[in-house]
Amino acid sequence: MYQPKNIKYGFVILCPDHSISMLKTTAYSIQSKYQDIPYICVVDSSATTQDVSEMKKICPTYKGTSTVTSLINVGIRHAPAEWNFLVFAGTTVRQKMNEKYAFFMESEKDVMFPISDNKTNFIDATLNGLLMNKKFFKEVGELGNDGELIDIKCDWACRAMIHGVKFKSIIGAKLC
Repeated sequence: MYQPKNIKYGFVILCPDHSISMLKTTAYSIQSKYQDIPYICVVDSSATTQDVSEMKKICPTYKGTSTVTSLINVGIRHAPAEWNFLVFAGTTVRQKMNEKYAFFMESEKDVMFPISDNKTNFIDATLNGLLMNKKFFKEVGELGNDGELIDIKCDWACRAMIHGVKFKSIIGAKLC
């Protein structure tokens, strides 16, 4: 069942602070370790036209609203691949994360994330390093934008369960 697989993947860099230097850190770590793998950036609505223009020199950049969940929604909507890692700007991405996650993949309904601070369930887990399938996300629907993040994640998880999701926490998959 669990064996190495080749997957078509990309990265969605979430940049809520619209920091160009943090975007560069993450983009360059992806470029150096994942040649020819596509990535995009999503910033919040407070990013200026000049910020977005500078960021577009690094990678395709899109604007969300003021919430992290809106950045995720916009990022997955414009995701560069079938499978996409969500990564916060400023993160230095480690090598071969795609292989580590793909080893445990069974179907497009898998939603995977690294174990961080002993948090092994989706609701409490970090969003940094989350891997999900674009088609499955679209099938379940976007994350809400109102309320506490934990409540929004609970709502999305309930809807995903109806669609047959398997949440998988991956040990040793820390991004940096």
